[in-house]
Amino acid sequence: MSDPRAFDQKNKEDFDQYTELLAEALLNIAADDSMKATVAELSRMTGMHRNTIRMRVWPLERLEIIKENRRIEFLRKKVSNKKPVDPLVVLTDKLEAARVEVLHWFTEAKIADDAAQTNEQKYQDMIGSRDTYKSLLADANKRLLDSQKEIDKLKQVISILEAAQAEKIA
Repeated sequence: MSDPRAFDQKNKEDFDQYTELLAEALLNIAADDSMKATVAELSRMTGMHRNTIRMRVWPLERLEIIKENRRIEFLRKKVSNKKPVDPLVVLTDKLEAARVEVLHWFTEAKIADDAAQTNEQKYQDMIGSRDTYKSLLADANKRLLDSQKEIDKLKQVISILEAAQAEKIA
């Protein structure tokens, strides 16, 4: 049988070896911005499984610190790249932007006004058309009524003639 202490010794050696690998990989990631500060990258560099790395808390904390340092460096560079701004240039740019905005809305208002005038003209034309058709309808109804009266008179004449014809025959 093997000695249980030998197994413990081997586990300790593996643990120490993986700790060294993790520390070295974390240093490389911190030094090289082109490497991603992720567990997957750390796993690729060390050959360790991601779950094994996640079981140890300190590599994850170190990755977060690297990410935070990169964010701070990015913001520092962004701020340092900004040149002092001349207030006259800023105001001139804002004035130009306001002029363009006013011109845009003036054009929009002109288009809306033209559309409103066109619609008003169409409305007036429809009112005139409606009045014309109302007048035509009234005339047609009057002619229909006159025709109906004429038909009634003719029916009376026909009835009288038929009655007279019937008397002659009888």
